[in-house]
Formats: sequence, structure tokens, C-alpha cells
Amino acid sequence: MKKFTENELTSIYTQLVKKDGHYFNRYSSMPNCPVRNWNYNWSGHDAPRVFAVLDFIEWTNKHGIHVGDELGITCSTDPELEFISYKNKTLLEYPPYDLHNDYIELHAKFDFFIFNQTIEHLYNPFMALENIYKYVKPGGYVFTSVPTINIPHSTPIHYNGYNPMGLALLFLSTGFEVVEIGQWGNYDYITHIFKHHSWPDVSQVGHVNEERNVAQCWILARRPTAVSGA
Repeated sequence: MKKFTENELTSIYTQLVKKDGHYFNRYSSMPNCPVRNWNYNWSGHDAPRVFAVLDFIEWTNKHGIHVGDELGITCSTDPELEFISYKNKTLLEYPPYDLHNDYIELHAKFDFFIFNQTIEHLYNPFMALENIYKYVKPGGYVFTSVPTINIPHSTPIHYNGYNPMGLALLFLSTGFEVVEIGQWGNYDYITHIFKHHSWPDVSQVGHVNEERNVAQCWILARRPTAVSGA
């Protein structure tokens, strides 16, 4: 597993993780909801997931990865799935699938693998990411979102949270390249989840994205193109 020098860590933060002011101020008002399964309405959906979906749409179009052959997913109802088109789709839902297990038959199978809101439920995320790396084809992509701070849920199968830098290092440590990283959160959202023990939508906590109050983050990563002997 890769180790990093202090200079490398600083470079990762400044070049891959740190967002500019435009990212945090780009929505002067909320855009229309494009999600069909959400009835084209942001209401009733966890606020950070709204912004993860918006980034997902932007990133997949930017990098031209919204169409392909083999898609792997862990949830069939993720809203992101409406914005990509793949010939074959494989559902690795838990149970019976456990990402801590190495399924040989899945090696180099997927062009794109999506496993949203999952890392916080992995007792050994490094082991799981090493397996996911094997499941993705060289040059293939992975997308996931994960809470940075959250209320306990699905206990006792709830172990951790990640900030954007930690998420980047998790993927880099297991061999992936970081393509894009996003984040969203604000003080009202964070106080709401602990006061009410529920996940508010944007109508309850607003859409302002406060850099230092990150509540969730997400990543688009890529398995590097194979080299000889890989």
C-alpha cells in the first residue's frame, strides 16, 4: 500500500482536493431537479445527495464516461444511474455480496463501478477498495459518495466517515487515480441532523455550500491503464 511524503500530501491537497471559490458559490439559486425518479423535485431528499448528483452529471459529461459496456452497482435506486447508459448492469447488493471479499469472477469486469453511501459501512475500507480496484478494468472509473459527519445509522454496521482529503488518500493508497472530488455541507445541515436525527432536504437547510462545514464528499476515480505484468 502506497506511502506519501509530506510534500506529496501537500500537492495532493492543493492540486486534487482544494476547491476554488467558484465551486462553493456557483449556485445562487437551486437549479431544476433533473431526476425522474425523484419526480423532478429536490424535496424529501438528503441535501448533500442533491449536490453529489449535480457533480456526477457534470463530471460524467466532462470526461465522456456516461455510456459504456459493463456497469457495476451496489444499489439499483441511486439517482446517478439515470444519467449513464451501459449495455450490461451487475448489482452487487449487500447481502449477499460483501466488498471485503475478493470475487475472482469479477476481476477486470466493469467499465464503471458505483457504490454510493457505502464506505461508512465498511469495517476495512482499504481491503474493500483493493477488491474494487481488481473489479474495474484498466482505464475504468469508480464513483462514490460518503458522509464526512453523520448520525448513526444501520448500526452496528456503521464505522467511519471521510473528509475530502481522506477520501482522496483512500483511493490513491489503493492504486486509483483521482479524477474529481466534490463536497457539500453547511452549519444548518450539521446541526439539524444531530438535533432531529433525520436528513433534511435543501428546503430545510438551504443550498449554501460552506467549505469548512463539509457534511459529505464524493469522488470520481480511475484505475490507471494497465502496464506490463499488472
